[in-house]
Formats: sequence, C-alpha cells, structure tokens
Amino acid sequence: MHDLADRLDRLCRLLGGGELARRAREYGVAEHLERVLGAVRDGTDPEWIRADLDALDEAFARHGIDGLTTRTRAYQPLSGTVGHPVLRGWVCPAAHRCSRFTQHDTGTPGGDAGPVCEALGTPLVRVEIPL
Repeated sequence: MHDLADRLDRLCRLLGGGELARRAREYGVAEHLERVLGAVRDGTDPEWIRADLDALDEAFARHGIDGLTTRTRAYQPLSGTVGHPVLRGWVCPAAHRCSRFTQHDTGTPGGDAGPVCEALGTPLVRVEIPL
C-alpha cells in the first residue's frame, strides 16, 4: 500500500500545467489517468487503480519517459551473465567541458596514460560508459 502512496505522490507532482494529461491522450492512456484521478477524488482504495498506474507507466516508458509513477529503473544483470559492454575513453577536464571524447586504445604503448587537454595542459579525465 505504501508503494501506491508514493506512486500517487509522483503522479500528482506531474499533473501541473496539463502536459501529463496531453501526453496521456497522445499515448492512448487517458482513460487510465482519468480512472486514477477519479479514484483519488472519490477516496477509492488505491489497490483498485494499481493496473491503471502500471498502464500509465508502460505507455510513457514506450515513449522514452521511464519511471512516471515509479522510481527510474536501472539495469541489473542476471547472475552468470556478461552484462552490457563498456566504452572506455577520456573526456575534457575543464569545469565547463568541451565535447571532446577520445576512445581508449588498448593497443597503445604506455597503458592507461591518456591524452592531454592542450588548452589546460592537463590530462583528460578517464571515463567508463556502460552501453
């Protein structure tokens, strides 16, 4: 029941301005949103609208908006699986970074010594980006 209260809290915070309702219509789940809002107004047991909240989350996730009423999901590999590949390289060390990215070359002599930012005269920052 507590998770439903949290989900409704997240939904209520997003209702302002009308964008959520507009997108619900666009994504074909306006009736689910209306049932949820009706249940909140009528004091209905939130357990009755769990499926509607799930439908809203699924529809928005299909359009790139993850975690509408739930916390954003994260990738967790199953035991014994390899997981996602990782892109390794270096990025700009400045406080306001440029878009420079230099991919890690495993065949470079000297190992992990990275390239240098010519503007600052300091090494680029090593990063690992899970794909």
